Amino acid sequence: MADPETEDEALTWAGDDQEIARPVRQAPVATTRESGAPTLVALGVLGGIAVLESIGWLRGVLSATLEATLQQGAGPLGAVAFGVNLLGRVAAVAAPILWFVLAARRIRTPSRRFAWLVLGAVLLLPWPALMGLL
Repeated sequence: MADPETEDEALTWAGDDQEIARPVRQAPVATTRESGAPTLVALGVLGGIAVLESIGWLRGVLSATLEATLQQGAGPLGAVAFGVNLLGRVAAVAAPILWFVLAARRIRTPSRRFAWLVLGAVLLLPWPALMGLL
Protein backbone atom coordinates (compact mmCIF):
# COMPACT_ATOMS: atom_id res chain seq x y z
CA MET A 1 0.00 0.00 0.00
CA ALA A 2 1.12 3.56 -0.62
CA ASP A 3 2.45 5.82 2.07
CA PRO A 4 -0.30 8.25 3.34
CA GLU A 5 2.14 11.19 3.37
CA THR A 6 2.87 10.89 -0.36
CA GLU A 7 -0.85 10.63 -1.10
CA ASP A 8 -1.46 13.94 0.70
CA GLU A 9 1.35 15.57 -1.24
CA ALA A 10 -0.31 14.54 -4.49
CA LEU A 11 -3.43 16.49 -3.56
CA THR A 12 -1.65 19.79 -2.94
CA TRP A 13 0.38 22.14 -5.04
CA ALA A 14 3.42 24.01 -3.96
CA GLY A 15 2.37 27.55 -3.09
CA ASP A 16 -1.30 26.83 -2.27
CA ASP A 17 -1.02 29.04 0.79
CA GLN A 18 -0.12 32.13 -1.24
CA GLU A 19 -2.61 34.86 -2.08
CA ILE A 20 -3.82 34.98 -5.65
CA ALA A 21 -2.79 38.18 -7.39
CA ARG A 22 -5.91 39.80 -8.77
CA PRO A 23 -5.88 42.54 -11.41
CA VAL A 24 -6.30 46.00 -10.01
CA ARG A 25 -8.75 48.32 -11.73
CA GLN A 26 -7.35 51.67 -12.62
CA ALA A 27 -9.37 54.74 -11.79
CA PRO A 28 -10.81 56.36 -14.93
CA VAL A 29 -8.74 59.20 -16.25
CA ALA A 30 -10.50 62.50 -15.81
CA THR A 31 -11.11 64.19 -19.14
CA THR A 32 -11.24 67.91 -19.45
CA ARG A 33 -14.75 68.83 -20.45
CA GLU A 34 -15.96 72.33 -20.80
CA SER A 35 -19.06 72.77 -18.71
CA GLY A 36 -19.39 76.50 -18.92
CA ALA A 37 -22.53 78.42 -19.66
CA PRO A 38 -21.91 78.80 -23.43
CA THR A 39 -21.46 75.05 -23.83
CA LEU A 40 -24.64 74.30 -21.90
CA VAL A 41 -26.58 76.88 -23.88
CA ALA A 42 -25.30 75.41 -27.17
CA LEU A 43 -26.26 71.90 -26.05
CA GLY A 44 -29.70 73.15 -25.04
CA VAL A 45 -30.29 74.91 -28.34
CA LEU A 46 -29.11 71.95 -30.40
CA GLY A 47 -31.16 69.57 -28.24
CA GLY A 48 -34.21 71.74 -28.83
CA ILE A 49 -33.51 71.66 -32.56
CA ALA A 50 -33.33 67.85 -32.40
CA VAL A 51 -36.70 67.69 -30.65
CA LEU A 52 -38.25 70.07 -33.20
CA GLU A 53 -36.80 67.99 -36.04
CA SER A 54 -38.33 64.83 -34.54
CA ILE A 55 -41.68 66.59 -34.31
CA GLY A 56 -41.30 67.66 -37.95
CA TRP A 57 -40.50 64.10 -39.03
CA LEU A 58 -43.46 62.82 -37.01
CA ARG A 59 -45.73 65.31 -38.75
CA GLY A 60 -44.36 64.27 -42.14
CA VAL A 61 -44.69 60.56 -41.33
CA LEU A 62 -48.25 60.87 -40.09
CA SER A 63 -49.36 62.96 -43.05
CA ALA A 64 -48.27 60.32 -45.61
CA THR A 65 -50.51 57.33 -46.11
CA LEU A 66 -49.06 54.14 -44.72
CA GLU A 67 -51.70 51.68 -45.88
CA ALA A 68 -50.75 52.27 -49.52
CA THR A 69 -47.82 49.92 -49.11
CA LEU A 70 -49.90 46.99 -47.77
CA GLN A 71 -52.22 45.56 -50.38
CA GLN A 72 -54.34 42.45 -50.18
CA GLY A 73 -52.98 39.53 -52.13
CA ALA A 74 -49.44 40.94 -52.17
CA GLY A 75 -48.22 37.92 -50.22
CA PRO A 76 -45.20 37.81 -47.93
CA LEU A 77 -43.22 40.26 -50.02
CA GLY A 78 -45.92 42.87 -49.54
CA ALA A 79 -45.85 42.34 -45.77
CA VAL A 80 -42.06 42.71 -45.76
CA ALA A 81 -42.35 45.93 -47.77
CA PHE A 82 -44.90 47.23 -45.27
CA GLY A 83 -42.59 46.34 -42.35
CA VAL A 84 -39.59 48.02 -43.95
CA ASN A 85 -41.66 51.13 -44.68
CA LEU A 86 -42.89 51.25 -41.08
CA LEU A 87 -39.36 50.70 -39.73
CA GLY A 88 -38.05 53.51 -41.92
CA ARG A 89 -40.71 55.87 -40.62
CA VAL A 90 -39.90 55.04 -36.99
CA ALA A 91 -36.18 55.51 -37.70
CA ALA A 92 -36.85 58.88 -39.34
CA VAL A 93 -38.68 60.13 -36.25
CA ALA A 94 -36.05 58.78 -33.82
CA ALA A 95 -32.93 59.76 -35.79
CA PRO A 96 -32.54 63.40 -34.63
CA ILE A 97 -32.87 62.49 -30.95
CA LEU A 98 -30.53 59.51 -31.30
CA TRP A 99 -27.95 61.61 -33.15
CA PHE A 100 -28.05 64.28 -30.45
CA VAL A 101 -27.78 61.83 -27.55
CA LEU A 102 -24.97 59.82 -29.09
CA ALA A 103 -22.96 62.85 -30.19
CA ALA A 104 -23.42 64.66 -26.87
CA ARG A 105 -22.44 61.66 -24.77
CA ARG A 106 -19.79 59.86 -26.83
CA ILE A 107 -17.69 62.67 -28.31
CA ARG A 108 -15.35 64.10 -25.69
CA THR A 109 -13.72 67.01 -27.53
CA PRO A 110 -16.06 70.02 -27.27
CA SER A 111 -15.28 71.41 -30.73
CA ARG A 112 -15.81 68.02 -32.38
CA ARG A 113 -19.00 67.48 -30.40
CA PHE A 114 -20.36 70.85 -31.49
CA ALA A 115 -19.42 70.17 -35.12
CA TRP A 116 -21.15 66.77 -35.12
CA LEU A 117 -24.25 68.21 -33.47
CA VAL A 118 -24.50 71.01 -36.05
CA LEU A 119 -23.93 68.49 -38.85
CA GLY A 120 -26.74 66.32 -37.47
CA ALA A 121 -29.05 69.33 -37.20
CA VAL A 122 -28.47 70.12 -40.88
CA LEU A 123 -28.55 66.56 -42.24
CA LEU A 124 -31.67 65.49 -40.37
CA LEU A 125 -33.93 68.35 -41.37
CA PRO A 126 -37.48 67.06 -41.90
CA TRP A 127 -37.75 67.73 -45.61
CA PRO A 128 -41.28 66.34 -46.04
CA ALA A 129 -42.60 68.72 -43.39
CA LEU A 130 -40.59 71.66 -44.75
CA MET A 131 -41.81 71.07 -48.29
CA GLY A 132 -45.40 71.04 -47.00
CA LEU A 133 -44.88 74.42 -45.41
CA LEU A 134 -43.40 76.07 -48.51
